[in-house]
Amino acid sequence: MPEPLSYAPGALCWAHLHTPEPDAAERFYAAVLGWEYEHVGPSSDRFTYATSRRHMVAGITPDTAADAASWVVSFATDSADALAARVVAAGGEVREGPADMGVLGRSVSAVDSCGAHVGFWQPRAHIGAGLFDEVSALCWAELAVHEPEAADSFYRAALGLRAGRHAAAEEEHYAAFHLGSGEAVAGRTLLPPGREGAEPFWMPYFGVRDARRAVDTAVRGRASVLHSGTNAEGRGVAVLTDPAGAVFAVLELPAPA
Repeated sequence: MPEPLSYAPGALCWAHLHTPEPDAAERFYAAVLGWEYEHVGPSSDRFTYATSRRHMVAGITPDTAADAASWVVSFATDSADALAARVVAAGGEVREGPADMGVLGRSVSAVDSCGAHVGFWQPRAHIGAGLFDEVSALCWAELAVHEPEAADSFYRAALGLRAGRHAAAEEEHYAAFHLGSGEAVAGRTLLPPGREGAEPFWMPYFGVRDARRAVDTAVRGRASVLHSGTNAEGRGVAVLTDPAGAVFAVLELPAPA
C-alpha cells in the first residue's frame, strides 16, 4: 500500500517492544524481518527505531526491570487528553500520560478493562509507522482476551471501534475491530482453554514475503513457534515467541502485481 501520510483516529499506527535485552532483540528482528536501526538518547537508556527502506516501522525500548519482553501496540487519536478520559470512563487505567514527546506527538500508555496493555498516539511530526501492510512493517494486531464482550465495549467507548466479522478468520469467536468507515484495523480473539490465568495481551503482526522462511530464521535465532499454518485467505501465518519472551506474529503478504 502507499506510504501512509496519516492515520485515522482509532487506526492501528505503531508497535514497540519492551525488552530487557535490546541488543539481542535488534539482532533477532534484523534476521527475521530485515530491520535496520536508528538510536536516540544515551547508550545507557536509548530508544531504538526499527527501520525498513528508511522508514520508521517500530520501536524498541530497554526495560531491564522486566522479567520478559513484551510488545505493545498503539492506536491513533486526535486528542490524547480526551482519549485518556474515555479510557478511565470505560473501566481502563491510564499508566502514563498524556505525555508530550516534544515535536513528535503525545502518548498515553494504558491498561484496558480486560487487563491488556495498550498505547495511544496523538501525532505531530511523527505519525506512527512510516510503512504499513508491507513486508517488514506492521500489518495487523490481535487482542487475546477472556471476556470478548467486555473488550468490545471498551474499544467502542475509547476509540469508537465496532466489533464484527473478519473475512480472513475462520474461528467463530474471532472478530475484527472496525472504524466508522467500515475498515478493519485489528482483531479480537479468545485466549484458549487451559489459559484461564493468562493475562490478556495485544500481539502485533508483521508482514513477510515467505512465512515459512521467517519461521525457520526465527527458530534458528532461538524463537519458539506457538502456531504455524495458513489463514482463511490461504496466506501463511505464524505466531512466535522471541528469545526474550515477547509474542508476535508474521503474516505472508502477496507480492506486488
